[in-house]
Amino acid sequence: MRFVLILILIIFCEGLRAQPATLAPPDSSDRLTRLARQIEPELQGRTDRLSQYVEYFRAQLANDKTLFAFEVAATQGDDGPVVLKGFVEFPETREGLESFLRVLGFDEIENELETLPSAELGEQRFGFVKTAHTLSYDRPKIPHDVVTDCMLGEPLYLLRQEGDYLLVHSQDGYVGYVAAADVHRVGPEAFDRYPTESSVRIVADHQLDSGLMLPLGAVLKRIPDNQDRVMIALPTGEVVEVPSAKCEATELPSDNIEQAIARASQLLGTPYHWGGKTVEGIDCSGLVQVAFASIGLNLPRDSYQQFYLGQLVATRWHRSQLRRGDTLYFVGPHGKIRHTALYLGDDQFLEAEMPRVTISSFNREHENYSPKRDASFVFGKRLW
Repeated sequence: MRFVLILILIIFCEGLRAQPATLAPPDSSDRLTRLARQIEPELQGRTDRLSQYVEYFRAQLANDKTLFAFEVAATQGDDGPVVLKGFVEFPETREGLESFLRVLGFDEIENELETLPSAELGEQRFGFVKTAHTLSYDRPKIPHDVVTDCMLGEPLYLLRQEGDYLLVHSQDGYVGYVAAADVHRVGPEAFDRYPTESSVRIVADHQLDSGLMLPLGAVLKRIPDNQDRVMIALPTGEVVEVPSAKCEATELPSDNIEQAIARASQLLGTPYHWGGKTVEGIDCSGLVQVAFASIGLNLPRDSYQQFYLGQLVATRWHRSQLRRGDTLYFVGPHGKIRHTALYLGDDQFLEAEMPRVTISSFNREHENYSPKRDASFVFGKRLW
């Protein structure tokens, strides 16, 4: 009898060892129900707690409010429907919040949430800071708190206008309200032209004759000149001369980027394994983490943590500035960042997903086109 038990145990262990390393991420199909039970175990929502449910959803499934636009008010009159007003950035968040409230027993919902960018902006959904700097605030009305400071020439992704303020994504990805008077608004083509690869970084404050201060750290477009001068085009189109001692050329460390891509590409075909970081199995954020760790840049472990790093260079509605080596971020069905990938250029990206590491594409004309990733992409960031 003992021999039979030992034999069964050996066969069982060998079977486990033979399983491929393709452990999938946790199923998200019942995530809303599990989250709802944490705040209301009986799934019987109460009208007087609607604001708490909205905030709980935001904290759990709508990402950091400083990086994702989210301003929602939920109300319910006597025996009336729940009315959702305000705005969110993506349809996944809008639909996810409604589904979450339905799980809590609110059957009648009037979802009036606006998804951004606002249609009222038209084609001019982009801009550049045209003053020495402009502060970004958490709300357009006083009193308000500063979110970040945006410098001259900084690109802005516009989301909506409220009075004299524009809600924007600044270069670091933060969401905040800036004075509309400080922004030079442009369409997508002009946005892509400034600055170009020929740019300079201001290394010491320099005041122009007009009184405009070029602040330390600003990156501005350089105009080619045959003489030993540095001519700069401001976002508004004005061309000015800057002492060469007060600026330096910006350069993209392409060798490091290519090295990171090359090392990540060695993992092509590696089985997907939730939480893995080796050739035996790897997940999406592990792939990106390993790629940059190979050149000495240590990133946080998870995709939603990695998103905090780098310069914002692409949104769902504008991807033309993506370059090789940029990190890509995607949301799940309820609006939370759930996936990341490494951009290779030509609409292609390297990603770890079930069942293995592969190269996918945003381009419908490519054989490896991924409709799922095309639809769920939200942001691209540059670590250099």
